[in-house]
Amino acid sequence: MSELLTQPPPPPREGNFELAVYMRQQSRVYGLTLGNVLEIGRAADSQIRLDDPSVSRNHARLYVGSDIEIEDLGSANGTTLVRAPSLEDSRDDTGSDAHRPLDPNRRTPLQPGDVLRIGAVIVVLQRKGRSSAAEVKAVESPAAAAPVLVDVEMRRAYELVARAAASDISVLILGETGVGKEVTAEQLHRSSPRASGPFLRLNCAALPENLLESELFGHERGAFTGAHATKVGLLEATEGGTVFLDEIGELPLGTQAKLLRVLEERVVTRVGSTKPRRIDVRFVTATNRDLSKEVKTGRFRGDLYYRISGLVVRLPPLRQRQSEIEPLARHFLDAFCRRSGQPVPELLEPSLLRLMSHDWPGNVRELKNVMERAALLANHGVITEEEILLEHSNPEPEPEPELADVDDFDSDTAVFNVPAAGLGDHRGERDRIVRALELCGGNQTRAAKMLGVSRRTLINRLEQFNLPRPKKQ
Repeated sequence: MSELLTQPPPPPREGNFELAVYMRQQSRVYGLTLGNVLEIGRAADSQIRLDDPSVSRNHARLYVGSDIEIEDLGSANGTTLVRAPSLEDSRDDTGSDAHRPLDPNRRTPLQPGDVLRIGAVIVVLQRKGRSSAAEVKAVESPAAAAPVLVDVEMRRAYELVARAAASDISVLILGETGVGKEVTAEQLHRSSPRASGPFLRLNCAALPENLLESELFGHERGAFTGAHATKVGLLEATEGGTVFLDEIGELPLGTQAKLLRVLEERVVTRVGSTKPRRIDVRFVTATNRDLSKEVKTGRFRGDLYYRISGLVVRLPPLRQRQSEIEPLARHFLDAFCRRSGQPVPELLEPSLLRLMSHDWPGNVRELKNVMERAALLANHGVITEEEILLEHSNPEPEPEPELADVDDFDSDTAVFNVPAAGLGDHRGERDRIVRALELCGGNQTRAAKMLGVSRRTLINRLEQFNLPRPKKQ
């Protein structure tokens, strides 16, 4: 592994360190506080929950004290430590101790830069502020490097963005998850006359429905239980800037109606108030859904769709942009190593061929995470095929299976006995879906497992029966 530290790490201080978790196409950061003892695992009550089949329910435990220590709790797939070397490291030049499985039920001290493989999940102990994960809030748009544009269709898309930037026309960006919709929205903001104003990133699927309206429009003191003070909404706080509403297809119909009024009149009314307040913002929206179909099924308002789609920009998935895979991979690798203060490892030809042959279901976001993991795991300044950890994908979708009966679920063995007979009427199938979601607290992945189908199949059935998708907790 490339050298991350050149001197022994200082003792940890409260609030100085955090854990970065890289799982599937997502990353998440957990702050560490002195005195914490954190359970790591797949169990619902774990403080650091890793919902991955390779992780045991109670996999490991992290101790945050004068030293930060990790203890494997006898997990099925084990915990491996990839040590960040320092000048006092006693290993030989071969780095034979670079990848070391931890003995169960024994504490092992960690230092900044250390990487843990918990099952198949990558976890990094780092100093606070090293993560690239951004919070959803109104911030000044930072200066940023120009996006990597090699593919012809991407160049055309960004030409449209450049033309739209000069006006306040509403822009709708379409594309699969992870394709780069937020980067495109940021580029539009930086190219517009509003570049000196705030840029608000808001994921409409991330906020609970009962908080969404209050967060967007603000509220007056006493408007509801817990509203102890007046709060300015996010739209008001972005005065003079750009509002980027990602996953707009996830907005509840009631909020859609109120957002339509904002778009038409450029006014907001705080919850608990009757006084409209004028705002000066530019709206950019994005979704991975086909909104025209959503309008036909009644899940999205037609008048709102036509209001936000003044200009539609379509971003092709990464599998259709083969010419951009290598330059994007090298860009993410260089950027991550600069942030981490480590030399950039060499990307060997077999590793590059492995990247080129993957179909990238998670698109650019997946590629970014793959390259950051590869940089962390690289040995001797090179990235081999072993460090290119890819998600397995099924290029040919299989027929959707029938849903199991929830009553046949054995909670002790987590196994379903799928009935051989058909599902019967649709009402019975709909009721089983609703009950499974209730039993799983709205967790779609667990409900799909309980029903004996894939998560994608469950989502298709939710749409078929016009059932609302539960919000993430």
